Amino acid sequence: MKKGSSIVYINFPPYDNAGRILDYLIDNFNIVVHFSYDHLRLKKGRRSRLSVYENGKLVFQKNLVWLRTHPILLFPSLPFVAFFIFTQSLRYILKLKKKYKKFDVYLTVNAFTAWCGNIYRSLGLVEKTIFWVWDYFPADYPDLRLRIARWVYWKFDKPALNSSTKVVFLNSQLRIVRKKHDKRLLRKNSLIIPIGTNPTDILPKKKNLIIGHMGMLKMGQGLDVLLDNVEYLINIFPKLKIEIIGSGPEENYFKKKAKKFKDTVRFYGFIEKDDDVDKIMKRWSIGIATYMPTKWSEHYWTDPSKIKAYLNQGVPVIATNVPKFAEEVKFSKAGIVVDYYKNQEFIDAVKSIIKNRKSFSENALKLAKKYDYRKLYPKIFD
Repeated sequence: MKKGSSIVYINFPPYDNAGRILDYLIDNFNIVVHFSYDHLRLKKGRRSRLSVYENGKLVFQKNLVWLRTHPILLFPSLPFVAFFIFTQSLRYILKLKKKYKKFDVYLTVNAFTAWCGNIYRSLGLVEKTIFWVWDYFPADYPDLRLRIARWVYWKFDKPALNSSTKVVFLNSQLRIVRKKHDKRLLRKNSLIIPIGTNPTDILPKKKNLIIGHMGMLKMGQGLDVLLDNVEYLINIFPKLKIEIIGSGPEENYFKKKAKKFKDTVRFYGFIEKDDDVDKIMKRWSIGIATYMPTKWSEHYWTDPSKIKAYLNQGVPVIATNVPKFAEEVKFSKAGIVVDYYKNQEFIDAVKSIIKNRKSFSENALKLAKKYDYRKLYPKIFD
């Protein structure tokens, strides 16, 4: 990959710049065409958007068709969302190709958009397609609507893997689980490149006691573990503050749950700029990643970008043993792994980290430096 190359990149908020991947593309490609599709339509004002960068500068931005629907119609409307993703990407790639002559690379992290990219390549619109596999969605989800949506999604996963020019996995589990479904899907040219980090140069000073959570506000992310123990924690740490960054389908549920602790708990909502997130997060004493251990959770297979975002700022982590990366957090003493269903373990973990704050923070930053995105991402494009 050389400076002077062009790339089409498709992802979904709030993950467009997870691990600073968009920053890397803007710094290393002459032309970046970025499609950001808000397929879940979770927040008023957030739109699907096309952005074009030339030589590191934003030169064009346009809101795309965006289907705002009632929550009841969220799943039935997904085929229409997919249609608009395919047709709008096709339309603007065709239009921009007239200006830029060629697109060297097409990168995406989703099976459907990877399938789209292979069609665009067959039409001669892009030269090379890279499917960076971020997810595995177990099909046996208890909600019938989501189970059907996942079944449909899997119809795109196999052809996307087989037809992409290059396949990259976040971790070995994602590659292994595909092999179990079809041994032909374990490609010889597939790499393992995890989510990168952007570690701070200097360990921030933690003056106040703040426990934070960043990520999509939905069941399964583990925010309940924190909110269920707020009252007890306040009794131990009267000056405790809790800060929550993100939005999601259960946002109102969590706000209602935290209502009686309004002097302690603050909801920031979705924050678009990563630098703004970092400014808030660097003040935190602890970051929460207590994923719920359900058999249909996708977090067993993915690489948790929120944990690495915490580590970037030297923020120790309290996690459950759901994502594989939690084992490395524990081994590196960059945080503590707890049982989701044992509140006392969570409370003891908070006490332990506060008691040994400096040591945990130093270990967190040390672990972050191991995964610096500037060292990892060039391999994706070699």
